[in-house]
Amino acid sequence: MATRHIQRTAVLSLILAAATLTACSGATSGGQKPVSADDLVASLPPAKGDVDRITWNLTGGEPDTLDPANAVTTQSGQVVRNLCDSLLTLDANFNLKPNLASVRQETPTKLVLTIHRNTKFWDGSTVTAEDVAYSLRWSADPSKVTSFLFANVDSIKATAADKVTVAFKRPDEMFTSELANVVVLKKTFAEKAGAKLGTPAGGLMCSGPFKLDKWTSGDSITMSRNDAYWNPDRRPFAKSVKFTFVTDATALAQSLSAGEIDGAYELSASSVPALQKSKKGRLVFGLSSQSMNIYVSRPDGVMADADLRAALQRMIDRQGLARALYHGAATPMYTMIAPAAWPTAQRAEYEKAYKSFETSRSFDMDAAKKLVKASSYKGQEIVLAIAAGDDAQSRIAQLLQQQGREAGLTIKIQSMQPLVYAQAGYDATKRKGVDLYLSSNFSAAPDPLETIGFLYLPQQTYNYVDYDDPKVTKLFDTARSTFDGASRAKTIVEMQAVYEKANTVIPLVSTNTTTFLNDRLTGAITSFAYWSMPQMAYVGAAKK
Repeated sequence: MATRHIQRTAVLSLILAAATLTACSGATSGGQKPVSADDLVASLPPAKGDVDRITWNLTGGEPDTLDPANAVTTQSGQVVRNLCDSLLTLDANFNLKPNLASVRQETPTKLVLTIHRNTKFWDGSTVTAEDVAYSLRWSADPSKVTSFLFANVDSIKATAADKVTVAFKRPDEMFTSELANVVVLKKTFAEKAGAKLGTPAGGLMCSGPFKLDKWTSGDSITMSRNDAYWNPDRRPFAKSVKFTFVTDATALAQSLSAGEIDGAYELSASSVPALQKSKKGRLVFGLSSQSMNIYVSRPDGVMADADLRAALQRMIDRQGLARALYHGAATPMYTMIAPAAWPTAQRAEYEKAYKSFETSRSFDMDAAKKLVKASSYKGQEIVLAIAAGDDAQSRIAQLLQQQGREAGLTIKIQSMQPLVYAQAGYDATKRKGVDLYLSSNFSAAPDPLETIGFLYLPQQTYNYVDYDDPKVTKLFDTARSTFDGASRAKTIVEMQAVYEKANTVIPLVSTNTTTFLNDRLTGAITSFAYWSMPQMAYVGAAKK
């Protein structure tokens, strides 16, 4: 297949060449030199002092909600983790640790949470076991995106002043790690706010290191330091943080380079060259479980044809995409689960299975053309949705459009405004008329089952095509009930062989977390673990 990578079409070559020129003209350290594991940074040196204000951009745009149980985008989750304490937390290297609570698995079907002493909400009231139990039940509500994580839970009860007991219908190895992404709300406040909780009008009442000051729709979210925070080791250095919502990659890169915005996560690949030569700050790559994929976005329509979905797997030059558009900060990916999400102890088991997909989904335009001809496709437009203002997504979409044309497909690119695009990720009404949805994906916990469950179990939020295979569901339940990592890996690999045949997700690349921070600051968490912790609490002055 190496020959095919060299002998690509003229149109494709022009697209990749344009991106390559952009990379080489801007980078000061090799441009397209691949980012190796040795180059990945988990965190910057600790802060040395306080700062009055940090301005941080949410690259994905304005959050659509701060309701913790529905704050599942990179932008909404990032804000919530600063305001609300999670029960457990991750460190920069993805190690699970106690936080607002510690956890003890008393039996395979019984777990006890013990609340940290002297924890208080912003209003000075004590965090109680009733608040914790209420917050867990809030996240378990079937109307919430997070409810899938509670599928095996039988009951949640406050069993002492500082203890909550969770009973399970069957053992659940996922549950403990997911507690790093379940936060605690004040029960009476949440009950009073009702449907307005997590909106600009309803707000929040939490116990985190920052307090929500103001959410100005269309402009910014500001939060201030919680000086009474219970954990002195995580007292924020910043007195105030302002989150902005710039989604245009070029405009954001200019604002970062000018020092108007101090930092941002998840920067577009197109802005990497310019930011690598910035004199105002530094660009850092960190380990991440994130990926960029194409999702078949509805169960009907042109993409219901299995041969057509298989054709997409073969027509995409993933190596060229990673090299030219991501400047080496991404790796070709051939299964829905990113290799970075594989548990370290079972990596060999997952890697062995992965190699077969790497071969069967390698770039082969002739194979793609044959699959298109064998399908029921009759030249209909295939609508591909992307986020407006995201230059990297636009480039990827153009590349797919051109490769599709060579394979015999007509792909129409539809740009969605950032808020609508974000909502389309979990709201089918926003995907009406859309056949393919280009989007990033991530696992919030270091467990492949999280993403598999969301995508391939019946009636789950991200199961866009109503995928329902009894064998997959049975294997998933078996894996979820298995605490032994080696046995669980074998079951997951067996399950992967089934659901990947459906080709409902076309993986493109596994990406690193890309962070920019102004030189006046340091302390930032730069791995994707930032999403599961109050990341802004660590950022402070670079000098005393």
